[in-house]
Amino acid sequence: MAYYIKVTKKVADKIGAPVENRNKTADGNILLWQADLNVIPGETIFDRADFVGGVAMTGNDARGEIDGTAEPAEVTIPEYYQDAEVEDTPDTDHPVTLPAGEGNGENVTDGETDKTE
Repeated sequence: MAYYIKVTKKVADKIGAPVENRNKTADGNILLWQADLNVIPGETIFDRADFVGGVAMTGNDARGEIDGTAEPAEVTIPEYYQDAEVEDTPDTDHPVTLPAGEGNGENVTDGETDKTE
């Protein structure tokens, strides 16, 4: 019997499954195909689904998830699939001082910019 595997979008992205070609559930998760989990360790499709924090479901269950008529199955993001949170905000305690216009012909002094020719 064929199964669909419900996972979070983050897990699907990390696995490398093309999510634009997959069905989305009413709660915003992704339904993968069994073949998408061929690279995941596990003896059965249920072991593989569990490894990625997902749930294996039949076609009828998957249809209910897509339509929103079924009680949504709980999926998680295992630690292995969570990326380290990288903060892109500048460090305001230690501002970076840039060299004064070396490559663009500008000199910056006391907050004012003087254009040099």
